[in-house]
Amino acid sequence: MSRINFILSLKSVNDADAVESFIKELSVPYTSQCEEPNTISFEWFFDKAENRAVILESFVDSEAATLRVKNLMASPVNEPFGQLFDVLELIVLGEPEDSLKEILESWSPLYLPYIDGFNKYSSLES
Repeated sequence: MSRINFILSLKSVNDADAVESFIKELSVPYTSQCEEPNTISFEWFFDKAENRAVILESFVDSEAATLRVKNLMASPVNEPFGQLFDVLELIVLGEPEDSLKEILESWSPLYLPYIDGFNKYSSLES
């Protein structure tokens, strides 16, 4: 299985309204317009009371994940993201190529290779 998933756990360092505005008015609209045909999903989850957020991203392969990270780093989303959140943990699911590992190195990700299982939703889309 070549699919790559990111689970990015975040702590908000700003007020909940600013975070929600960033997500709904900048992060998601901008990311959805990026030319990334092999990005499967980009989803935010946010608990206002706990000031905790998670971004769940899914990609067809390591190359698609690499493109997403490069686009993020060069985007107008990157600077406000850094002002709004502390990264608690980045988990990379799957077996990324070395080029993706190099880009993610400064985030000290946890890599978990795929072992076995199924995804009924993916099967239904084929």
